[in-house]
Amino acid sequence: MTVVYDSAFGFESLCNDIADLDENIELVAVLNQKGRAVEIKVKEEGLDRDLTPIKREMFFMQCVLKASMHKDQDDEFGRIKCSVVERERFTIFSFDFFNYVIVVASRPLLYTMQLKNSISEKIANIKKVEMLQ
Repeated sequence: MTVVYDSAFGFESLCNDIADLDENIELVAVLNQKGRAVEIKVKEEGLDRDLTPIKREMFFMQCVLKASMHKDQDDEFGRIKCSVVERERFTIFSFDFFNYVIVVASRPLLYTMQLKNSISEKIANIKKVEMLQ
């Protein structure tokens, strides 16, 4: 069953809710299938200040491409719940959300999996509400 998420439902609210989960979250973005940000929430002094518009666009396109490539092995391994990349300066989480990809970037954490689970729970609750409508 394919569900198309209605952006009028509130991508802004979703980004705010995720950003409010932890003070270390510096960026939350909802990306369409072309890697364009449909909604974005960033901290002024965070990751985004280091990215030029072109580098941000390339980063977002990379996230969507990676999510698309992961789907190629869904039959063999099952669907990806979350992709986590831990870099020296940031941890990047990527979640499929209907036809979109939600990207969350945070400062390095000691409790990466706990934050991943909190974000996953927030997204799952939104999906449940959307499917009931």
